[in-house]
Amino acid sequence: MTPFLNELAKQLAGKWVSLLVVPGALFVASLTVGWRIRFGEWPGDARFVAELQQGTASGEQLAAAVLGALLLSACAGLLAHGSGRAVHWLWLGQWPGRTGEALTGRRRRRWATAQDRYEQAYRQGQPDEVLAHLAYRRNRIALAPPTRPTRMGDNIAALGIRVRLEYGLDLEFGWPRLWLVLPEETRAVLDEGKDAFNRAAALAGWGTLYTLAGAVWWPLGLAGLGTTLTAVVRGRSAITNLAQLMESAVDLHGADLATSLGIPVPDSRVTPEIGREVTRAVRKGA
Repeated sequence: MTPFLNELAKQLAGKWVSLLVVPGALFVASLTVGWRIRFGEWPGDARFVAELQQGTASGEQLAAAVLGALLLSACAGLLAHGSGRAVHWLWLGQWPGRTGEALTGRRRRRWATAQDRYEQAYRQGQPDEVLAHLAYRRNRIALAPPTRPTRMGDNIAALGIRVRLEYGLDLEFGWPRLWLVLPEETRAVLDEGKDAFNRAAALAGWGTLYTLAGAVWWPLGLAGLGTTLTAVVRGRSAITNLAQLMESAVDLHGADLATSLGIPVPDSRVTPEIGREVTRAVRKGA
């Protein structure tokens, strides 16, 4: 057990350094440079640098400087990751109050207008190219009637709606059970998709910190805006990919879930009737 715990501690320490300390050190160094350019040195800096050059700085001073730099870097990393969790919540549109409702209503009206145009073109027998273009414009808003104020949030919300309409399956209750019957390689791909979205949210957290640091030195603000924009692009791509992977997992392994619950699946195809029976089993009356 002791070798296992030692190895685990090494892995956690390495992850802590790579995720928090290294990017945090870069942020602290950038902020220090910006502060010096705009406001000059902090009190005592010149004396400490002179002692280092003369070799008269004590070991306690060096240890305190290194420890202080590590602590500042770790604090910056923790603050960035906390900001990333807030960005995660913001992107997925889990907003309380009237603001979220107003934006959701606006998105729903836009989607309904695009859907009406598609249905009208379909009834008129328009060419497939026209129908594909109208479907694309509708799907850019959402794949199902919007229920969230953000596009990223609707990517996940639409997943549950589409699965319920196609298979009669309540994915909120069915997904944890489905996860247990998925092959290991499928779960690894899904984990990678989730990690990609989390990394994008963490990058947006760093972008937020650098944008705020623009109050000290304006180039840091520009770097923060660029980082945030990159994070948004990556986040949209990651959440779209993750939603598609999750829906594909339901398409390919939904029958395995039903079978594991003792529900027969003729022809290995989940019908709405079978999906509703699976839903009754996993909800247990809830």
